[in-house]
Amino acid sequence: MKMKLTELLHDFYAPMRRISDRTIELYGYTIKSFGDFLGREPTVADLDELVVARFLAHRIRTREPATAAKDRAQLRALWEWAARGKMVDTWPRIQPVNVPERVPEAWFTEEFQRLLTEASKETVTISGTPAALFWRAILLVCYDTGERISSVLALRWRNVRGLTVLYEAEDRKGKRRDLLREITEQTAEAMQAIKGSRTPDDAVFLWDKNPKYIWRRLAIILKRAGLPSGRKDKFHKIRKTCASYSQAGGVSAQDVLDHADPKTTRKYLDPRIVKPPSAISVLPKVG
Repeated sequence: MKMKLTELLHDFYAPMRRISDRTIELYGYTIKSFGDFLGREPTVADLDELVVARFLAHRIRTREPATAAKDRAQLRALWEWAARGKMVDTWPRIQPVNVPERVPEAWFTEEFQRLLTEASKETVTISGTPAALFWRAILLVCYDTGERISSVLALRWRNVRGLTVLYEAEDRKGKRRDLLREITEQTAEAMQAIKGSRTPDDAVFLWDKNPKYIWRRLAIILKRAGLPSGRKDKFHKIRKTCASYSQAGGVSAQDVLDHADPKTTRKYLDPRIVKPPSAISVLPKVG
Protein backbone atom coordinates (compact mmCIF):
# COMPACT_ATOMS: atom_id res chain seq x y z
CA MET A 1 0.00 0.00 0.00
CA LYS A 2 1.40 3.39 -1.05
CA MET A 3 -0.21 5.47 1.69
CA LYS A 4 2.39 7.70 3.31
CA LEU A 5 3.00 7.30 7.03
CA THR A 6 2.27 10.99 7.49
CA GLU A 7 -1.15 10.41 5.90
CA LEU A 8 -1.77 7.46 8.18
CA LEU A 9 -0.85 9.64 11.15
CA HIS A 10 -2.86 12.76 10.28
CA ASP A 11 -5.85 11.28 8.46
CA PHE A 12 -6.50 8.18 10.55
CA TYR A 13 -4.44 7.59 13.68
CA ALA A 14 -4.47 11.09 15.21
CA PRO A 15 -8.21 11.82 14.84
CA MET A 16 -9.30 8.33 15.89
CA ARG A 17 -6.98 8.22 18.91
CA ARG A 18 -7.57 11.93 19.68
CA ILE A 19 -3.93 12.53 20.45
CA SER A 20 -2.63 16.02 21.25
CA ASP A 21 -0.87 18.34 18.83
CA ARG A 22 2.36 17.82 20.78
CA THR A 23 2.05 14.03 20.42
CA ILE A 24 1.40 14.42 16.70
CA GLU A 25 4.56 16.52 16.50
CA LEU A 26 6.59 13.79 18.26
CA TYR A 27 5.25 11.14 15.88
CA GLY A 28 6.21 13.43 13.03
CA TYR A 29 9.82 13.51 14.25
CA THR A 30 9.94 9.71 14.22
CA ILE A 31 8.48 9.51 10.72
CA LYS A 32 10.96 12.11 9.47
CA SER A 33 13.88 10.19 11.00
CA PHE A 34 12.58 6.99 9.40
CA GLY A 35 12.39 8.80 6.07
CA ASP A 36 15.92 10.19 6.44
CA PHE A 37 17.13 6.64 7.01
CA LEU A 38 15.27 5.33 3.94
CA GLY A 39 16.25 8.28 1.77
CA ARG A 40 12.61 8.94 0.86
CA GLU A 41 9.25 9.56 2.45
CA PRO A 42 8.15 6.39 4.26
CA THR A 43 4.92 4.64 3.37
CA VAL A 44 2.75 2.06 5.11
CA ALA A 45 4.52 -0.57 3.00
CA ASP A 46 7.72 0.24 4.90
CA LEU A 47 6.19 -1.19 8.07
CA ASP A 48 8.21 -4.32 7.51
CA GLU A 49 10.01 -6.28 10.22
CA LEU A 50 13.45 -6.16 8.62
CA VAL A 51 13.19 -2.54 7.45
CA VAL A 52 12.10 -1.28 10.85
CA ALA A 53 14.71 -3.43 12.63
CA ARG A 54 17.48 -1.90 10.51
CA PHE A 55 16.18 1.59 11.21
CA LEU A 56 16.08 0.99 14.96
CA ALA A 57 19.58 -0.51 14.92
CA HIS A 58 20.75 2.67 13.20
CA ARG A 59 19.01 4.83 15.80
CA ILE A 60 20.56 2.88 18.68
CA ARG A 61 24.01 3.48 17.15
CA THR A 62 23.50 7.17 16.50
CA ARG A 63 21.11 8.39 19.22
CA GLU A 64 20.31 7.91 22.88
CA PRO A 65 18.59 4.57 23.66
CA ALA A 66 15.55 6.48 24.95
CA THR A 67 15.16 8.14 21.53
CA ALA A 68 15.31 4.76 19.78
CA ALA A 69 12.77 3.38 22.26
CA LYS A 70 10.42 6.28 21.50
CA ASP A 71 10.77 5.65 17.77
CA ARG A 72 10.02 1.97 18.30
CA ALA A 73 6.93 2.68 20.38
CA GLN A 74 5.52 5.15 17.88
CA LEU A 75 6.19 3.04 14.79
CA ARG A 76 4.69 0.05 16.59
CA ALA A 77 1.55 2.04 17.45
CA LEU A 78 1.09 3.15 13.82
CA TRP A 79 1.81 -0.38 12.59
CA GLU A 80 -0.74 -1.95 14.93
CA TRP A 81 -3.32 0.60 13.83
CA ALA A 82 -2.63 -0.21 10.17
CA ALA A 83 -2.85 -3.94 10.89
CA ARG A 84 -6.22 -3.59 12.61
CA GLY A 85 -7.48 -1.63 9.62
CA LYS A 86 -6.11 -4.30 7.26
CA MET A 87 -3.85 -1.72 5.63
CA VAL A 88 -0.94 -4.14 6.09
CA ASP A 89 -0.86 -7.94 6.22
CA THR A 90 1.54 -8.34 9.15
CA TRP A 91 1.55 -7.34 12.80
CA PRO A 92 4.65 -5.76 14.34
CA ARG A 93 7.26 -8.04 15.85
CA ILE A 94 9.96 -5.65 17.04
CA GLN A 95 12.53 -6.44 19.69
CA PRO A 96 12.40 -4.05 22.67
CA VAL A 97 15.08 -1.37 22.94
CA ASN A 98 17.01 -1.63 26.19
CA VAL A 99 17.01 1.76 27.89
CA PRO A 100 19.39 2.03 30.88
CA GLU A 101 17.70 3.44 33.96
CA ARG A 102 19.70 6.45 35.13
CA VAL A 103 19.91 7.84 38.63
CA PRO A 104 17.47 10.82 38.78
CA GLU A 105 19.09 14.21 39.28
CA ALA A 106 17.37 17.28 40.69
CA TRP A 107 18.67 20.77 41.37
CA PHE A 108 20.03 21.43 44.84
CA THR A 109 18.61 24.57 46.45
CA GLU A 110 21.82 26.55 45.91
CA GLU A 111 21.86 25.55 42.24
CA PHE A 112 18.28 26.62 41.68
CA GLN A 113 18.98 29.94 43.37
CA ARG A 114 21.88 30.45 40.96
CA LEU A 115 19.52 29.72 38.09
CA LEU A 116 17.04 32.33 39.36
CA THR A 117 19.83 34.88 39.80
CA GLU A 118 21.10 34.38 36.27
CA ALA A 119 17.58 34.44 34.82
CA SER A 120 17.09 37.87 36.42
CA LYS A 121 19.83 39.20 34.14
CA GLU A 122 17.86 38.61 30.92
CA THR A 123 17.53 41.91 29.07
CA VAL A 124 15.09 41.46 26.16
CA THR A 125 11.29 41.37 26.24
CA ILE A 126 8.93 38.43 25.78
CA SER A 127 5.48 39.37 24.48
CA GLY A 128 6.07 42.87 25.84
CA THR A 129 7.15 41.60 29.28
CA PRO A 130 10.72 42.10 30.56
CA ALA A 131 12.37 38.72 30.12
CA ALA A 132 13.93 38.87 33.58
CA LEU A 133 10.45 39.03 35.15
CA PHE A 134 9.07 36.38 32.79
CA TRP A 135 11.80 33.89 33.62
CA ARG A 136 11.62 34.45 37.36
CA ALA A 137 7.87 33.84 37.35
CA ILE A 138 7.87 30.74 35.17
CA LEU A 139 10.77 29.12 37.03
CA LEU A 140 9.10 29.72 40.40
CA VAL A 141 5.77 28.32 39.19
CA CYS A 142 7.52 25.19 37.90
CA TYR A 143 9.38 24.88 41.20
CA ASP A 144 6.31 25.34 43.42
CA THR A 145 3.91 23.12 41.51
CA GLY A 146 6.11 20.48 39.90
CA GLU A 147 3.86 20.52 36.85
CA ARG A 148 4.99 19.81 33.29
CA ILE A 149 6.11 22.81 31.26
CA SER A 150 3.40 22.21 28.65
CA SER A 151 0.71 22.70 31.31
CA VAL A 152 2.50 25.71 32.77
CA LEU A 153 2.63 27.41 29.36
CA ALA A 154 -1.10 26.71 28.91
CA LEU A 155 -2.03 28.27 32.28
CA ARG A 156 -4.57 31.12 31.94
CA TRP A 157 -4.99 34.12 34.21
CA ARG A 158 -8.54 33.03 35.04
CA ASN A 159 -7.01 30.05 36.83
CA VAL A 160 -4.63 32.06 39.00
CA ARG A 161 -6.51 32.44 42.26
CA GLY A 162 -4.64 34.06 45.10
CA LEU A 163 -2.05 31.57 46.29
CA THR A 164 -3.27 28.74 44.05
CA VAL A 165 -3.15 27.91 40.36
CA LEU A 166 -5.48 25.54 38.55
CA TYR A 167 -4.18 23.44 35.68
CA GLU A 168 -7.14 22.39 33.55
CA ALA A 169 -7.41 18.74 32.52
CA GLU A 170 -7.51 19.66 28.84
CA ASP A 171 -4.01 21.16 29.09
CA ARG A 172 -2.46 18.29 31.04
CA LYS A 173 -0.90 15.02 29.93
CA GLY A 174 -3.59 12.38 29.74
CA LYS A 175 -6.31 15.08 29.97
CA ARG A 176 -7.92 13.15 32.86
CA ARG A 177 -8.41 15.70 35.62
CA ASP A 178 -7.78 19.24 36.80
CA LEU A 179 -4.92 19.88 39.20
CA LEU A 180 -5.03 22.58 41.89
CA ARG A 181 -1.68 23.58 43.36
CA GLU A 182 -0.61 26.06 46.02
CA ILE A 183 2.10 28.62 45.32
CA THR A 184 4.17 30.77 47.66
CA GLU A 185 3.68 34.49 48.13
CA GLN A 186 6.93 35.21 46.28
CA THR A 187 5.70 33.19 43.31
CA ALA A 188 2.33 34.97 43.35
CA GLU A 189 4.14 38.33 43.42
CA ALA A 190 6.40 37.25 40.55
CA MET A 191 3.34 36.33 38.50
CA GLN A 192 1.56 39.60 39.25
CA ALA A 193 4.69 41.45 38.10
CA ILE A 194 4.12 40.14 34.56
CA LYS A 195 0.33 40.45 34.41
CA GLY A 196 0.04 43.98 33.08
CA SER A 197 -3.22 44.40 31.16
CA ARG A 198 -3.71 40.72 30.35
CA THR A 199 -7.27 39.43 30.22
CA PRO A 200 -8.52 36.38 32.16
CA ASP A 201 -8.34 34.25 29.01
CA ASP A 202 -4.76 35.24 28.19
CA ALA A 203 -1.95 32.81 28.89
CA VAL A 204 0.08 33.76 31.95
CA PHE A 205 3.31 33.02 30.12
CA LEU A 206 2.78 34.42 26.63
CA TRP A 207 5.68 33.28 24.45
CA ASP A 208 6.06 35.15 21.17
CA LYS A 209 9.13 33.32 19.89
CA ASN A 210 9.73 29.92 18.28
CA PRO A 211 8.13 27.34 20.64
CA LYS A 212 11.38 25.35 20.80
CA TYR A 213 13.43 28.42 21.71
CA ILE A 214 12.24 28.39 25.32
CA TRP A 215 14.35 25.25 25.90
CA ARG A 216 17.33 26.71 24.05
CA ARG A 217 17.10 29.96 26.01
CA LEU A 218 16.95 28.07 29.29
CA ALA A 219 20.13 26.25 28.23
CA ILE A 220 21.84 29.63 27.68
CA ILE A 221 20.79 30.82 31.15
CA LEU A 222 21.98 27.56 32.71
CA LYS A 223 25.38 27.87 31.06
CA ARG A 224 25.76 31.42 32.34
CA ALA A 225 24.96 30.12 35.81
CA GLY A 226 27.71 27.50 35.48
CA LEU A 227 25.16 24.67 35.63
CA PRO A 228 24.68 21.61 33.41
CA SER A 229 22.55 22.43 30.37
CA GLY A 230 21.99 19.11 28.60
CA ARG A 231 18.75 17.55 27.46
CA LYS A 232 17.94 16.30 30.97
CA ASP A 233 18.68 19.63 32.68
CA LYS A 234 15.70 21.63 31.47
CA PHE A 235 12.19 22.03 32.87
CA HIS A 236 11.75 18.35 33.73
CA LYS A 237 14.68 18.63 36.13
CA ILE A 238 12.73 21.29 38.03
CA ARG A 239 9.87 18.79 38.23
CA LYS A 240 12.31 16.29 39.76
CA THR A 241 13.46 18.98 42.19
CA CYS A 242 9.92 19.61 43.41
CA ALA A 243 9.29 15.87 43.71
CA SER A 244 12.53 15.12 45.55
CA TYR A 245 12.26 17.86 48.16
CA SER A 246 8.56 17.11 48.65
CA GLN A 247 9.27 13.43 49.33
CA ALA A 248 12.21 14.26 51.60
CA GLY A 249 9.94 16.61 53.57
CA GLY A 250 7.24 14.00 54.11
CA VAL A 251 4.90 14.97 51.27
CA SER A 252 4.00 12.24 48.77
CA ALA A 253 5.85 12.94 45.53
CA GLN A 254 3.44 10.61 43.78
CA ASP A 255 0.57 12.92 44.76
CA VAL A 256 2.56 16.02 43.87
CA LEU A 257 3.37 14.72 40.39
CA ASP A 258 -0.10 13.17 39.99
CA HIS A 259 1.32 9.81 38.96
CA ALA A 260 -0.87 6.71 38.86
CA ASP A 261 2.05 4.34 39.41
CA PRO A 262 4.62 4.76 42.22
CA LYS A 263 7.20 3.09 39.98
CA THR A 264 7.01 6.14 37.73
CA THR A 265 7.53 8.50 40.66
CA ARG A 266 10.69 6.68 41.78
CA LYS A 267 12.33 7.75 38.53
CA TYR A 268 12.00 11.38 39.68
CA LEU A 269 13.53 11.09 43.16
CA ASP A 270 17.15 12.20 43.49
CA PRO A 271 18.77 9.85 46.05
CA ARG A 272 21.04 12.67 47.21
CA ILE A 273 17.90 14.42 48.49
CA VAL A 274 15.59 11.47 49.19
CA LYS A 275 18.17 9.35 50.94
CA PRO A 276 17.43 5.61 50.78
CA PRO A 277 18.53 3.22 53.54
CA SER A 278 22.27 2.67 53.30
CA ALA A 279 24.11 -0.59 53.81
CA ILE A 280 27.04 1.14 55.52
CA SER A 281 24.72 2.40 58.26
CA VAL A 282 24.09 -1.17 59.46
CA LEU A 283 27.24 -3.05 58.44
CA PRO A 284 29.46 -4.06 61.37
CA LYS A 285 32.65 -2.01 61.55
CA VAL A 286 35.73 -3.86 60.33
CA GLY A 287 39.41 -3.14 59.98
